[in-house]
Amino acid sequence: MGKITLKDIAAKTGYSISTISRSLSDNNRIPLETREKIKKIAKELNYTIDINARNLSKKNSNTIAVFMQDNFFKIPHSTFTNVFWSTLHEEIQLKKYEPALYLFKNTEDFKIKVSQLFNSGLIDGVIIFSKILTNNEIEFLKEMKYPYSLLYYGPEKYSEEVFTADNYSSGKIITQYLLSRNLKSIVTITTDMTPSFKMRTLGFKHALEENKLVFNENLIIKSSPSFENGVAIAQELYKKLDTIDAIFAQHDIWALGLIKGFNDLGVKIPEEISIIGHDNLSFKNWFSPELTSFTIETKKICINAIESLIEDKIYRRKKIPISKTLGTLILGKSVK
Repeated sequence: MGKITLKDIAAKTGYSISTISRSLSDNNRIPLETREKIKKIAKELNYTIDINARNLSKKNSNTIAVFMQDNFFKIPHSTFTNVFWSTLHEEIQLKKYEPALYLFKNTEDFKIKVSQLFNSGLIDGVIIFSKILTNNEIEFLKEMKYPYSLLYYGPEKYSEEVFTADNYSSGKIITQYLLSRNLKSIVTITTDMTPSFKMRTLGFKHALEENKLVFNENLIIKSSPSFENGVAIAQELYKKLDTIDAIFAQHDIWALGLIKGFNDLGVKIPEEISIIGHDNLSFKNWFSPELTSFTIETKKICINAIESLIEDKIYRRKKIPISKTLGTLILGKSVK
């Protein structure tokens, strides 16, 4: 039989994973009889985490876990994710902690892994970089008193706890820049996948309204972020180019697909259509013309999340205010 997990103990006892985790942590919210029963079963199953894990958890492991979805290292997320992981790796070490990367497939997998790590005393805190966690997982972390910090993404109820980019302002700045170039008929490509895209769209809308331009829902194209979808949208918009001045693609992967699609169709960029992206992906320089984009201040976001975790959640020495970091417009040659 393979390594015993909390899931195995839950199947044997009939209790939930959260109850199992609390019992092994000796959480007094769980009746003593239940705790003892669960500990007994765990011992019978040769569960690898010491039943006296509560003693271990009081010691500092000097390790911070970074939890990411396993699909984040696949395009279109890969470059974006690698930048965040490499930055976290460096900055955590500068704080005299060891970084440890853990990938998870779904919310249940997350709860099992994070519980095992905290209960074993292997980590002091966790930084979470994920789109799929719900309010339930964050409430679980709070109930268990596991120190955590949310990076870039977060569930709706806890969106105000996230250290992220100021996506509303970037959407507004990009739109205002296009308007300043006398490009007034602007299409934006977005998705409802995360709050960051919703805020970029809101900034886009407000910039138009502040410039006395009528906001039209037809100016919004919703799609999932991929290079192939960018190419397909270029083909879709090809027949409408006489009514469009510019396209604000809210992810560079769309923008680069647009450049490829329009180049294949013989459309001159930016003479016939201007294109601007967001995220400033490093491989945008492989395309011609070079994409104008908006960079995210990854380092500052990561440092704030790490400091909040260590100073506030782990040691409770000082409160680090939640912040949204504004990036910078990076000029290329794709806007007229």
